[in-house]
Amino acid sequence: MKQKKILILTIICVMVLGNVLPLMNEPASTIHDIKETSIPQLAQDFNISSYLEFSKATMDLIIDNLYNDTDGSIWRSADYRWEIIDLLPGLADYYWAIAAMARMYEASVIEGTPNTTLSTLITNAANRMVFNFLDDEYPGYGVNLFSAYELKTTKRPGIQSYAYQALRIAEEVNPALNFTEEKQSAITCLADILYDDVNGGLYFYTLRNGSLTVPSNFDEVYPNDGKRLDHLALGAMTLYDAGQEQSNSTLIAMANSSMSFLVRYMKESFQTYYYGLKLAVNKTGGDVSVAAGRRPGNVVVSDINAVAVRALLKAYNVTGNSTYLTLAESIFEALMEFNWDDEFGGWFAETLDGLPFDPLDDEDVKLYKYSEIQFQFIITLEQLYEITGNLFYIRTTIDVLDQILGNLWDAEYGGFYQNGNGEWASFSQDWQWHHTAVQGLGILAMERIWIYGLPILSNVRINPVSPRPTDQVLVSATAQDSDGIDMVYVNYTSNLGGKVTTGVIELLPNPEVGGVYNSTFGLLNDTAQVNFFVTANDTTGYSFIVGVYYFVVRADTFEPLIELRMIYPDEVRAGDVMRIEIGTYEFPLHSATLYCTLYWKLNNGPYTPVNLTLVGNDENNLIWQIDLGPFVGGDVISYYCIAEDEAGNSGTSPFYRITVLGEVDYVSPLAVWQLGAVIFLISAPGAGVAYVWSRSRNAREQQRILKKEARKRGRRGRGRSRSQSRSKSDTNGGN
Repeated sequence: MKQKKILILTIICVMVLGNVLPLMNEPASTIHDIKETSIPQLAQDFNISSYLEFSKATMDLIIDNLYNDTDGSIWRSADYRWEIIDLLPGLADYYWAIAAMARMYEASVIEGTPNTTLSTLITNAANRMVFNFLDDEYPGYGVNLFSAYELKTTKRPGIQSYAYQALRIAEEVNPALNFTEEKQSAITCLADILYDDVNGGLYFYTLRNGSLTVPSNFDEVYPNDGKRLDHLALGAMTLYDAGQEQSNSTLIAMANSSMSFLVRYMKESFQTYYYGLKLAVNKTGGDVSVAAGRRPGNVVVSDINAVAVRALLKAYNVTGNSTYLTLAESIFEALMEFNWDDEFGGWFAETLDGLPFDPLDDEDVKLYKYSEIQFQFIITLEQLYEITGNLFYIRTTIDVLDQILGNLWDAEYGGFYQNGNGEWASFSQDWQWHHTAVQGLGILAMERIWIYGLPILSNVRINPVSPRPTDQVLVSATAQDSDGIDMVYVNYTSNLGGKVTTGVIELLPNPEVGGVYNSTFGLLNDTAQVNFFVTANDTTGYSFIVGVYYFVVRADTFEPLIELRMIYPDEVRAGDVMRIEIGTYEFPLHSATLYCTLYWKLNNGPYTPVNLTLVGNDENNLIWQIDLGPFVGGDVISYYCIAEDEAGNSGTSPFYRITVLGEVDYVSPLAVWQLGAVIFLISAPGAGVAYVWSRSRNAREQQRILKKEARKRGRRGRGRSRSQSRSKSDTNGGN
């Protein structure tokens, strides 16, 4: 009995355990002559579309997919294929859509062909916004169309600001419009309902009638009578605009009070570190307490800080007080130090105590790159440039736009994705939704930079990226200007063992790719350290500089790295042909791998070399395969790989051993319960017979039921197979 139990357990263990084992320190055999293998060349892609062209394409997508031309409604978002539409927007969606359409209308006027269709669309959208959100009983505008009634009708400073600005923009595009009363409703709400006469600044929100007593079921993190940075900043900017438009000193005083509150109470710092502006405070400027898992009031949110910087710039323009400009620049510097991703570029969503933060402490989410945040910052950078003339702000703008257009622009269906991960990759369909606000922000960010008249330099590249002394180092850049490019050139400094040389290289137009300029540094010596920047001059005398870029020339002394990627099948049995898949990695990446050889032996025989076949690549890894076999049960295959690159560096993999299993016995496959029954039968024959008979009867009955249900499902499935999916028009019609 004991021997039978041991035998059963042994069989189970053999079936469960894997049969590929890495071995170390096994001696290698003599290397045989191997034929050279060609390596596929990876093409370098250039993005040569102007920001204006991207703006136009995005505008078309908004009109075609997120705008209802029958009544002027703006919809909230669409899925990654623009097929599933979220029809319930917020007022902010109307603002960003109207602002973007107005900017594209202005561009058409500059081009000499005013787009009257856009003017009509803006007019209809503005009227629909008023119809959807204007409170017919109390001053001001509601928030959205999708929240519960009491919540969506609350009054918030940022919402009044968006409503006022959208109506003002619509009037500028279509002078026949007169939204005086509708704009005044937003201003009255800011001044009479939301302004804090006692402590200064603007409340976070009130009920629609102005009451500060809100229901306990409102799921808001911060006190409604406190101050939240985005609403404080947006409300102050609109009070400035309305005060200047109406020559109303009271409104300007309220704006000044709001900005003074911001400056005094909302700076976030620790000891000598200044992090930016905190998100929320209570009504007197004190800290707010929040529940666990919620966002603390002192978190520094990147895009909201960008909005606050614009408010400070507005305050500087209106008052002439340089304190506002100084603070705006210092906030930007703090955000570049703590909220900027030094490795992959772009801004993190938020930080706490100078570190990327997520309320749920998700390490991946902390590093996400959200399109909205990048665009909000770009708009702020452009305003900083307009006031200071500092080209650093434009260079940073171009760097971020390169990342967005290269990673978060939907190359298949068009439009901007919602977000990417820390490395800008957007591989989830949930991340690839196209939000109206994001598309509008993208248009405003890209089109604005195009109107400056500067030559735009982007996509500066060297090829290869890790050059060797034997490589011709190609340098290229994309240069565009509405007035035409006159010259593009590189200023460089090379340091070789302390000996410094400088020079200038003119980049010439690429005859095959318009907008691309390139030339070569030539051959450079080993260990040379090169710094360079690129300058473009347009035909009207404007210049633009990007850089500084840096690279080092290194001789290739790095051996190829080799890894075992796959054995197929997972369990090699008698009669199987075994496929081995190997991956090799080279540094520098362009260093060619000449061959990858498998050395293998059967049982105690000698090692035999055989070439693997290059079948493709997985990102930066080359993939090689070979088939061996068939073998008999009990055979032992031992093997390792050697790869050599064109510089003569060779790498060796670990040693591996595979034991071939015997053939599977298909006489009577056992279910788990049957195996248990056999064991039970051995120990208790009488009980075992009854147990097996009972389970078998139950199993047969269950099989009959399942087969009957399967036939029913088959008939039902055939009857509805043509109506499994719904088109976008079906979805819209149903709502």
